[in-house]
Amino acid sequence: MKKHIPTLACLLTLTITASLRAEPAHEHGIAHLQVALEGQALRADFDLPGMDLLGFEHAPASAADEAAVVAAGTKMRDAAAVLVLTPAAQCSVEKVDFRAEKPEPGSVHMDFVASYSFRCVQPAELRGFKTGIFTLFPTLTELAVESQSPAGVRAQKLSGGSPDYAF
Repeated sequence: MKKHIPTLACLLTLTITASLRAEPAHEHGIAHLQVALEGQALRADFDLPGMDLLGFEHAPASAADEAAVVAAGTKMRDAAAVLVLTPAAQCSVEKVDFRAEKPEPGSVHMDFVASYSFRCVQPAELRGFKTGIFTLFPTLTELAVESQSPAGVRAQKLSGGSPDYAF
């Protein structure tokens, strides 16, 4: 049975991700984060409203709009500024991805996805994280987090005054 645990954890992560993506995707001030820890692999996926990252929500229409997208991407690609992980876990960034989501047909709302993959040398020491997302993007007021880890599945809402998440 033990050899099925990674498969079950993967399915659970996919279920969490699918349920989160099934929520209304576009809410100003509110971002969503799914986190999964399996073995030494930690994955974090953000869904972010364009309005809070850029100051507008339409597709870039000028050089200034394009510059805003580049600036937001630069901030989001700085994994250490976005997520501060428990130092004792000795996690290192393996991959970062930041991209615009395709809008729903007929929608003018622009949203973004940022994904992070980490490798943790001591995953048992990973107690949680602190997010800097509220400092990077001050108009964000809430981060809805769902996680799956050896400690179980949990959900919590973070804010600028309470940016810490414990597994």
